[in-house]
Amino acid sequence: MTTSDLILKFWGVRGSIATNNSQFGNHTSCVEVQLSPEHSLFFDAGTGIRAATANRKLKKITLFISHFHWDHIQGLPFISQLGDAPFELEILSGFSDLDERLEHLFDSRFHPVALSHYRDRIRTRVLKTSEKFKIENLTLECAPLNHPGDSYACLLSGAQVKVLYATDSDYDPVPPEAEKLFKQTDWAIVDSQYLVGDAVKKFDYGHSSYQHAIDTCARLSVKDCFLFHFDPNYEDSELEKIEQQARLYVENEYGSRGPKVWMSREGLEKRIPR
Repeated sequence: MTTSDLILKFWGVRGSIATNNSQFGNHTSCVEVQLSPEHSLFFDAGTGIRAATANRKLKKITLFISHFHWDHIQGLPFISQLGDAPFELEILSGFSDLDERLEHLFDSRFHPVALSHYRDRIRTRVLKTSEKFKIENLTLECAPLNHPGDSYACLLSGAQVKVLYATDSDYDPVPPEAEKLFKQTDWAIVDSQYLVGDAVKKFDYGHSSYQHAIDTCARLSVKDCFLFHFDPNYEDSELEKIEQQARLYVENEYGSRGPKVWMSREGLEKRIPR
């Protein structure tokens, strides 16, 4: 490990809506890759992004928005540095109408401060599928997933870094463009919203069970699988059950060939060689 390592940190691991009193965490989707003391990349801006940005001297945030369901954008207006100068928020997404979606989010019917108030600090860019976007000597690529209203996976890659953020998807099947990203990555943050029984009941919600997420990672040779985006109705006892069963499932189904399974938790940090 060196001081140039990237720091991956989970600030929100729940799906749908924030919950409370959980040792796994209460906030909705937000994952940070700290690129430098003054510049961080965030995957999604759920409620976790408020705490993630509080009391920090960030000069730039690059934010990839996978999609615009509430649990992935609710914290966006509350990024602490939005009121600071100089500060730059660069927002990336796969949606061609990105600017229009942001205007709706900051509409006075839903938020008291208009987007125009922040326009000198916000830049936007639509990422086309498989387009390579450079960031701090690293590269971002996105590809569509299976989710109502659409959602996009995003791969961060460099000489030694390959991290895929691929939540909010039913992985049956994985779209071809997203499958290419899975095959390139070492670490994948994957939708594991449901226990198997609930996944069957809610088959058309665009989410996955932990087993299906693991199968996808195993099939596409992902080394480390981070289970993510947990149902807000699940108590800690149920999440502990997922954690135990997921590791047993890999051992029984795949042995040493299977991915290493991590249970995402708020505050979990991993260092990645740059």
